[in-house]
Amino acid sequence: MTALPALLLFHGAGDSGECWEPFVRRLRRHEGLSDLRVSTPDAPAHGGRVAAPGRSIAWTDQLGEGIAHAESLVADTGRRIVVGGHSMGSMTALGVAANRPDLVVGTFLEDPPLMAPFPPPGSPDEPPTPADVHEFGQWFAELRATPFEDVVASARADHPNWDEGEYAPWARSKQAVDPLAFRDPVIWVHGDTVRIVRQAPAPVVVAAGRPELGGLVIDEAAAELRARPGWSFHRLPTGHDVRRDAPEATVTLLADLIRTAPL
Repeated sequence: MTALPALLLFHGAGDSGECWEPFVRRLRRHEGLSDLRVSTPDAPAHGGRVAAPGRSIAWTDQLGEGIAHAESLVADTGRRIVVGGHSMGSMTALGVAANRPDLVVGTFLEDPPLMAPFPPPGSPDEPPTPADVHEFGQWFAELRATPFEDVVASARADHPNWDEGEYAPWARSKQAVDPLAFRDPVIWVHGDTVRIVRQAPAPVVVAAGRPELGGLVIDEAAAELRARPGWSFHRLPTGHDVRRDAPEATVTLLADLIRTAPL
């Protein structure tokens, strides 16, 4: 079999590495991908990790860990990798690609949080401002105090069309978040958006939901992505959880990227 790049996937806020497992199983059923090596690390303050200085949800901490994971996987496999992510994790993946293109052969973004128009090229850089994320922390604290079966039932009621295997990992991940990581304002996923979008090397594949259904990529941002050489933008009939709402369409986009990425 032709050698494949390994795949490094970063999860979204409130998820964990475990949440990628149903998607990865589906991905490995695609032709030629049964032996695909995949790494799905937990972000700081997620998956049971407790936030600490240098291991917080701050953009610099997430990016630093993302680059370290990419370096380790490249060193272990001996070849460059495909990076991808959902929501918060998509920005980590994009940051890895933009800052360390020597490690990356392709990037996959699932509904990145691009909720504002891009400034015209050449505009002066605006310093990032801290985001108020305390409502996330309150939600995670409430879910930690809720019986697990009730959290699963709530996810099933809100998303009845998801594959059955999605609900338990979703619930476990929410109850494993450190709510204190979201207590104070922090420079978070938009810490360097414009630069990393404009510097990330092609190919980049974007699978975005529809804004009226909860997708985060506004039309003005989508126009910027479509205009970038080597970028492929796909607006699917889903909400923010693109791979859960349309698993086969999403996995096909990633499978094609992996099979065609230049080694």
